[in-house]
Amino acid sequence: MAVPSRMDPSSTLRALVDAFVPASPAEGHGASYPSASSVGIDGEIRSLVRGLSHDEQREFSRLMSTIDSPISNLLLTGRPVRFSQLAPAERERYLLGWSKSRLAPKRKGFYAIKRLVLNQYFSGPLGGAPNPFWGRIHYDIPDSPPGLPDPLEGLAPIRPDRDVELNVDACVIGSGAGGGVIAERLVRAGYTIVILESGGWYPHRSYPRVERDARDRLFVGRGLLTTRNGAIGLLAGGSVGGGTSINWMTCLPPLPEARMEWVAEGGMEGVDGPGFDRRLASVADRIHVSTRESDVNANNDTLRRGCIALGYSQGADWDVIPRNAVGCSSRCGFCTFGCPYAARQSGPVTYLLDALRGGAKLFALTRADRVETIHGRVSGVRATYREGDTRRHVHVRARAVVVAAGAIETPAILLRSEVRHPGVGRGLRLDPTTALAGEFPHPVRTWVGPHQTIRVCRFQRTDEGAHGPWIEVAPAHPGLSAIAVPWAGAADFRRLMERIEYVSTPIVLVRDVGEGRVRLGSDGRAQLDYVLTRRDRENLLRGLVETAKILRAAGTTRLLSLQSSYAEEGDGSRALSSADLERFVARMTQVGLRDNAAALFSAHPMGSARAGTDPRTSAARPSGEVHGIDGLWIGDGSLLPSAPGANPMISILATADRTADHVLAALGAR
Repeated sequence: MAVPSRMDPSSTLRALVDAFVPASPAEGHGASYPSASSVGIDGEIRSLVRGLSHDEQREFSRLMSTIDSPISNLLLTGRPVRFSQLAPAERERYLLGWSKSRLAPKRKGFYAIKRLVLNQYFSGPLGGAPNPFWGRIHYDIPDSPPGLPDPLEGLAPIRPDRDVELNVDACVIGSGAGGGVIAERLVRAGYTIVILESGGWYPHRSYPRVERDARDRLFVGRGLLTTRNGAIGLLAGGSVGGGTSINWMTCLPPLPEARMEWVAEGGMEGVDGPGFDRRLASVADRIHVSTRESDVNANNDTLRRGCIALGYSQGADWDVIPRNAVGCSSRCGFCTFGCPYAARQSGPVTYLLDALRGGAKLFALTRADRVETIHGRVSGVRATYREGDTRRHVHVRARAVVVAAGAIETPAILLRSEVRHPGVGRGLRLDPTTALAGEFPHPVRTWVGPHQTIRVCRFQRTDEGAHGPWIEVAPAHPGLSAIAVPWAGAADFRRLMERIEYVSTPIVLVRDVGEGRVRLGSDGRAQLDYVLTRRDRENLLRGLVETAKILRAAGTTRLLSLQSSYAEEGDGSRALSSADLERFVARMTQVGLRDNAAALFSAHPMGSARAGTDPRTSAARPSGEVHGIDGLWIGDGSLLPSAPGANPMISILATADRTADHVLAALGAR
């Protein structure tokens, strides 16, 4: 077979994106879709890749070379072919072979391209025109409300026009849950504070309303971050307010089992007692946690109906989730993109707002490069302000530095600062998450209404230490759906996607037994090493089985697993029988949860700079002060010695409040 001697990377990428999304004419009541390359998805992906780390860019380049290399394909497939020269049907077979391969690198390569292409295609307008898929599923973007009061009115971050030198009492790196609490406590005590935030500043009315734009602006790594093996996609807040600005407002305290571990393994005396109970109550009160606005939308109602039908007890087996919302009134359901109504009681409405009003100085778009120390004591922070092509050096001298940049970036900052004792970066927990799809006869529209208001906790204690699964739901907007829905060919994928208006999307989470590690890549960026343990995989799979039972009891007419070799039962026209359920469970269980062969996510990175008494296994003392460096503190979820067994925001707020006591004591009375 004659082949050209040189590869054209552009033609390879065009061929790939069009294999995933070819031009599709309208059929029946369906929409007509342009091919991915005709609307510039290949160019958008090249732009995205340029923003990745150096290591990831090299890996992507190698992947393109491998896919279009006759020699590589001879070794991998037995045929000396270029992907770009294959016919459309052959390209599909090629990709399906990679998606189901026994070789982990091939599955990783398939999933990497799938995530990029399908998320980019379905999450925004196409070529400047409305996305035809959105109309097909009745997906409407709400307008930003005009004229509403904004708590941030009159406040703004510093935009330096030259290099900056500052002297303050304390510098807080990160403006999320923990950073906001500690900054507010220090300001209230009369100390001078600077807050450094690598993400952007968004007054509430300026939050993006389009999924693709929100992903690019509000999430770490533009929402494309994964573990280094590519198996788990991570969602973490990357703007002012951190995760508090984009999370799903689930406000639950840590489990007693976790609190006991924090004492026994982390040396954090008292966190299992009434004093910490008071902290939990105090932070919940400050962010206005209640169930008053926990309206149950159609997505959450599938869990509620199923639990009731199975005879599960409210309060013991399942319950309504308390949320930090005031004045939400279920007006949109686009909470993942920030709240234009300022109804979400995020940091920029509560703790962070109080700190700014109290005189704290905020630098947004300012990345902490390293922490400075002298003779075992912190002395300041070197940072860089970046806006467009503008670069400014920011040097903050401080008596105390609190690193609260999140469990991804906090250990990376410590490592870049030569804080390299073995405990730094260890202990990464993720609450690994997977999902199931259940179709119903009526529209569900997961993107409408409050995200999470029903939680099933019946199965958490089926594994010792409460490591069993719990079940919630996810707001699946088109881009996130496209990542999760299995791709078994373009026509089949289109069939599945066009039904998502009727699909409920329960998620299964586990309090992981295993742990990962944060390291530095060649360019100083964080890399996440994490592999699911067998026990955690089994708990996730058990949760999927129980979720299928709940969905069937709720009246689902079709079940779909989110695996490459997916299980599907039901045709959407009738309720599933017990035999249907048995077949579905048997198939899903047989396939299992292999890396890069099933939808796996995390929105709860934590524990990567954990508290403990031994610097070989922990980053910080039980107080939160980093081992071996006086005045350097950990102020976010990185400090948690193990996962709390619940969505972690309340745990982070209360733990940061505890750390603030120690920081204040170290600074001394004013």
